[in-house]
Amino acid sequence: MQEKLFHQILSSERPTHQKIDRLFSLDLLKAISIVAVVSFHSTFVPKTTYIDSQLYMEILFSPLRFCVPVFLVIYFFLFEKALAKHNSSTLSVVQKRLVRILIPTTFWFIITALLKLINKSSWIEVFEGILNGEIFTGGYYLLILLQFIPIFVIFRLCFYKNINFVITIIIQSSVYIWIYTIHWSSEYSQIISILKSIHRPLFIYWFVYVALGIYCCKKWSSIVKLSSQLHIYTKVIILGIYAVLQGLEAYYAFVVLQGDIPPFDYAMFSCMLSVLVMFICFASIKENQINPLLRNVISVLSTYSLGIFCINGILYQIFASLSEQLFLEVNFNLYEIFIVKILCLCLLLSISLILSILLDRIGLKVVVR
Repeated sequence: MQEKLFHQILSSERPTHQKIDRLFSLDLLKAISIVAVVSFHSTFVPKTTYIDSQLYMEILFSPLRFCVPVFLVIYFFLFEKALAKHNSSTLSVVQKRLVRILIPTTFWFIITALLKLINKSSWIEVFEGILNGEIFTGGYYLLILLQFIPIFVIFRLCFYKNINFVITIIIQSSVYIWIYTIHWSSEYSQIISILKSIHRPLFIYWFVYVALGIYCCKKWSSIVKLSSQLHIYTKVIILGIYAVLQGLEAYYAFVVLQGDIPPFDYAMFSCMLSVLVMFICFASIKENQINPLLRNVISVLSTYSLGIFCINGILYQIFASLSEQLFLEVNFNLYEIFIVKILCLCLLLSISLILSILLDRIGLKVVVR
């Protein structure tokens, strides 16, 4: 019965009017990325319950940190594609993009703010949460987009030149080196405190992904060609090498930052590398190569990735608050916390998807799609 209901949901929610120029491989990357996002929000239990396994969990799931960089690159990829297609109506395209981000940002920030006020959080705490993107877990992503839309429009033509693209990567790498360096000396503790108070929306962690989005859009045919020429085993090796590099950098970051990683968890060289790896490995995959049921799953997850992203971040905070009371005295070993994380991932993803579909059906499509 449940399997039949699940199949009906997938069949009914799959878009019936796919755009001719829609890229299935980008939908696939969005679907994979949203699952990865939810995985990072799926450990509700307090860290004290698995403190001995925290490092191992960080390393084990660190390769999934491609999620936010890939989402950003896809966003600016499609933005560049839209501007190139409608070059004579740049202003209308930009206005449309701004409205499509402002509406869900306003909606989800207000909803979460009200929930926090009802839960007796102070106005100051709520206001700080709005500014630093932590009003709900993952809210910073929407603030990043709002910051970079005007920057993208102003500087996009600069990134057409390969030399500027290379310079951007060098500058971004220098920022990451600087972030690692300031943690080696106590004299920079005040700077670290300021960075932590601003949290993840700070533009210095993310500007390379604007350049990568434009680059991938301009070089898309070459990326697809390269991807199609690579054997499946070669792609597996590439993904394996990336996973090892990400794990090593996650270990290094954990040691340098002494386990207190946010907001520097995406200030990593392997995060930049992850975009190229994911695009090269998945760009050539076509819709007809995928099992129909799995194709429907990909389509649904991609379609509702915005809603899932926001809803799971809100639910995570609610569940984490409840678990602090229920699991405070519990201790999990590595195997147990891994099982807990997978179960919580399935729960969060399912609830977030169902709520996204329900909101779409009652006319709130703009806040979930």
